[in-house]
Amino acid sequence: MNMNIARTLSARRRITAFVLVIAVAFVAAAAQPAPQTAVKKALTVDDYAKWRSIAGPSISGDGKWVAYVLMLTNAIPAESKPVLHLLNLETNVEVTVADASDAVFSADSKWIAYQVDPGAAQRARAARGGSGAAPATEPGTPPTTPPSQPGVTPATPAQAGRGGAAQPIPPRRVELRNLETGAVRSWQDIGLITFSPTSTHLVLRRRGPETGEASGPRGGGAPAAGSARASSPSVGPRGLDVILLDLTTGRHQLLGSVADIAFNRTGELLAYTVDAAVKDGNGVFIFDTRSGRITPLDNDAKNYSRLAWSESGKAVAGLKGSEVEKMREKDNVLVAFQDVTAALKDGAAAPVPVVFEPAKADNFPKGRVVSDRAALGWSEDDKRVFFGIKEQVTAPDTTRKSTDEAADVDVWNTGDERIQSAQMVRAELERNFTFRQAFDVSAKRFVKLADETMRELDVAPDGKWAVGRDIRGYIHDDKLPAADMYRVNTSTGERTLIVKGQLTGGRYTFGITPQGTHFLYWKDSKFQAYDFEAGTTKTLGVGVAVSFVDREYDYPGPKPPYGLAGYTNDGKAIIVRNRYDLWLLPLDGFAPKNLTNGAGAKNEVRFRILRPAPEDPTVPRWVGPRGTVDLSKPVTLSAYGEWTKRSGYYELAGGQLKELVYEDASYSPPTRATKADRYLFTRQTFVEYPDLRVSGPSFKDSKKISDVNPQQKDYLWGHRLLFDFKNKDGVRLQGILAIPDDYKPGEKRPMLVMFYEKNSQNMHIYSAPAYLPSMGRMPVQAVSDGYLTMLPDIHFRTGSSHTDMLECVEAATRKVIEMGYADPKRIGVSGHSYSGEGAAFIGTMSKMFVAVGMGAGVVDLYNDFSQNWGWAYQYQGGSGENGNEYYLYSQGRWGFSPWDQPDRYRNESALTHAPKVTAPFLIMHGTADPTVGFINAVAFYNALRYNGKKAVLLAYPNEGHGLRGMANRKDLTIRFFEFFDHYLKGAPTPKWLAEGVPYLKKEAGVAK
Repeated sequence: MNMNIARTLSARRRITAFVLVIAVAFVAAAAQPAPQTAVKKALTVDDYAKWRSIAGPSISGDGKWVAYVLMLTNAIPAESKPVLHLLNLETNVEVTVADASDAVFSADSKWIAYQVDPGAAQRARAARGGSGAAPATEPGTPPTTPPSQPGVTPATPAQAGRGGAAQPIPPRRVELRNLETGAVRSWQDIGLITFSPTSTHLVLRRRGPETGEASGPRGGGAPAAGSARASSPSVGPRGLDVILLDLTTGRHQLLGSVADIAFNRTGELLAYTVDAAVKDGNGVFIFDTRSGRITPLDNDAKNYSRLAWSESGKAVAGLKGSEVEKMREKDNVLVAFQDVTAALKDGAAAPVPVVFEPAKADNFPKGRVVSDRAALGWSEDDKRVFFGIKEQVTAPDTTRKSTDEAADVDVWNTGDERIQSAQMVRAELERNFTFRQAFDVSAKRFVKLADETMRELDVAPDGKWAVGRDIRGYIHDDKLPAADMYRVNTSTGERTLIVKGQLTGGRYTFGITPQGTHFLYWKDSKFQAYDFEAGTTKTLGVGVAVSFVDREYDYPGPKPPYGLAGYTNDGKAIIVRNRYDLWLLPLDGFAPKNLTNGAGAKNEVRFRILRPAPEDPTVPRWVGPRGTVDLSKPVTLSAYGEWTKRSGYYELAGGQLKELVYEDASYSPPTRATKADRYLFTRQTFVEYPDLRVSGPSFKDSKKISDVNPQQKDYLWGHRLLFDFKNKDGVRLQGILAIPDDYKPGEKRPMLVMFYEKNSQNMHIYSAPAYLPSMGRMPVQAVSDGYLTMLPDIHFRTGSSHTDMLECVEAATRKVIEMGYADPKRIGVSGHSYSGEGAAFIGTMSKMFVAVGMGAGVVDLYNDFSQNWGWAYQYQGGSGENGNEYYLYSQGRWGFSPWDQPDRYRNESALTHAPKVTAPFLIMHGTADPTVGFINAVAFYNALRYNGKKAVLLAYPNEGHGLRGMANRKDLTIRFFEFFDHYLKGAPTPKWLAEGVPYLKKEAGVAK
């Protein structure tokens, strides 16, 4: 029956047909045998959209509630459809809130606040120009306001354009939920949510007019801390309205044009600045949460910024200043109040600030200003304020001139300290760079600390001492970064040399201890501790045969230690790692102690310290320095079996180790409730998603509280096995082999191989179906669809990294063939970035692989040594430094230049061996890759083309080192499988692989 006839059926005939169908279905169902187990199916790309992931898990302080967000994995953040789950662990009652994220509990566990953004997807589409969405509702509109108003005629489809009627975008809101009663209140367009440490008040700051403030991945947000943009003062007034809610009474009050706002450590006082368009009401104000009274500390028609409390919670400081005509920097003064609490007492006189005015200080550097581009900080004794200064310069001329009017040229001089490309990338950082100084509030005295001879300065937590770094003479393209280190007295500015030419970075320099008594660094293969008070250095760990040198570090240059694990809370020792065990190194130089009693080395298990208990911000630093370890109490350790890949938790108490849980799985670092012995963590394996679990301190009674991807049970998956193999030198290595569920003993299956340095540590890591951002991520769809998938470890020597990859990948592949799993005639290899260049090299030298995939890999090492990283005149996405240090000391692992051993560089380059290629290549590269230039893909493609080889280059315009666009990721995933399915499984040749896609066809929308 065709559709036209169907549409003419009468209502009676439709009803009769419906009854007949039901009757037949009932009889058929009665005649069928008992239902059988559903047959599992292989994953397809279309199934990826079903997978979800967990974001932002947290546990309330009393351990009774857990909050987490479930969101779609294979979607852009704005279209990920987040759902907040709020679970009562006592009653197992769960509340869900659609479109919600960024949940935060109050410290007393009575409240939870979170962002709700039902219009995120519409807003994203509108920003892309892909919809006719109406503008968002104005801030301040009540949530109950209807989308249309009486007397206003809504647009008809014709008026709304091709997309039909424009739908108004629902406004964003913050909800506050009472955890005991379930009562909810909401406010629109809030960017910042802050509970007071005492849980008596909630600060709700409006969202800014442009991108808003940070509220997680869906809300846009502020730049990362420390970025050049973050250090740049805003242009114009920064003030936004703040709603201050009293959580006890439920009443709130409006604070207008608030710029900076912060509670003190105890949470009793709230300081804020007002920065309005009309400046005569600007100032610094204190709200007393106990009395509800607001006290002005300072008022002026100026711009206030950089508010900072002291650790005691009694002192507060800030900057105030004015714009200077035709100059870039504001003219600021520093305003400090040493005892705010005194000004809040009944009958107290108006507070009088201590003001530092640079123009009146004799020793203040000429031509410099107190800068609002740097944060303020107090010394622990409330006597000194640390701030930044910088040069005052003329405001830049933004007038654009053509090259007919003015020359536009960059002069690259080999005598430059930094190459021009690095200067360009660092330009904004340098424009905003400030020199750290101190102001002695009690003595009203300026103390000069940093200058051009010692630009970098780290101040100790108590503010008494600082460590300065003089990097002059140590800035090189081809050497590891280093500096001369100085002790700096922050009361006087006096400098004392600690060590010359010390290697910097986290591997060799560890910084100031939490107690502020010592500076730690690594030199001569030993930990060194400089005592600030004594002005002397002691070598730690002397007197025992154990070495803390990381012997597994396979890069050229000095070997670092395994690492610093922590500091004891009494300030007398540090805790360090060797390969397996944890050691206590007293700072006085006495003999070290093995904390884990050698159990790690004996069993080849790596023990590392965990810190499950969150830090209490209300506890003064001097009571218990944050981040330290109290060895008089039980300490939770992670455990990882180097060769078994088992993991779990141990407890170190009273000098003894006790296993809590240790099994064939991977455990996350646990989080302990602040005021309860309940822990939140995840457990995962290759087949088990890392769902959330809660447990007591034993961890053996854990309970799974989430079920994120129940649909996985409907799909074929697989399992992993761990295997050993050796390279030519007999070095023991391991690999991971994933075997399909439907594998039958004796079968020879096609196999995909991927690699990237070490991978066996990921034996028990869950791999969710996800669109491929690169050619180096092993898709779980492969094993679901019948492939074996293998990930081998690579052992590197110096100066032969590509040969090392070839050797280890082939050795692991031979091992799997010997084990009887893989069909030697149906094996493919793929890699991306570092392993992409390795895959290219393997594809030119090996005959074991019948198809090769490579993404974003260097194919000409000789040339790449001198290329500038992350930089081109067309785009800038990296450091701008050249590749010298990378090849000499870092991941390149060469240790010599192309001019030292040119034949080695050429022989290790895939481009050299293009004529030897026998397997077809699938090459993928983003055209705007800031890490590995797109020219590598083009060069290799042209070399293969010239030599008559089969290759396809997938060039993704405007993409970087990995694909970001979701449609591009899906496209790569589809082509990845079509390519390997054809060569390893004999699937039909896709048209794009057989014939290509002419450019005009792409323009016409024909990309397949």
